[in-house]
Amino acid sequence: MNYKDSRWIKKRERILKRDKYECRECKRYGKTTLATTVHHVKPADDYPELRYYSKNLYSCCSNCHNTFHDRDSNQLTQKGLELVERIYRDETWPPKLS
Repeated sequence: MNYKDSRWIKKRERILKRDKYECRECKRYGKTTLATTVHHVKPADDYPELRYYSKNLYSCCSNCHNTFHDRDSNQLTQKGLELVERIYRDETWPPKLS
């Protein structure tokens, strides 16, 4: 994924604005934290068709973002897999991309 691509930069900004620049994960626990990252719930490298799919994009702080990935293997952690389950629980497949 090219994170310097203008399409990604615009999409990232729209997602942060959608989520009021608040970390959605911290918010689940009653905390208000500035979101600085947009996480691909299903990784963009594995699911390129979901790269710009709004439902697959999750605003979060860097601390929470780091809990979703194993930085050595770049695989999703258990917490990252749980997020996939939460987001896609009721999704029909393939999703209607928007």
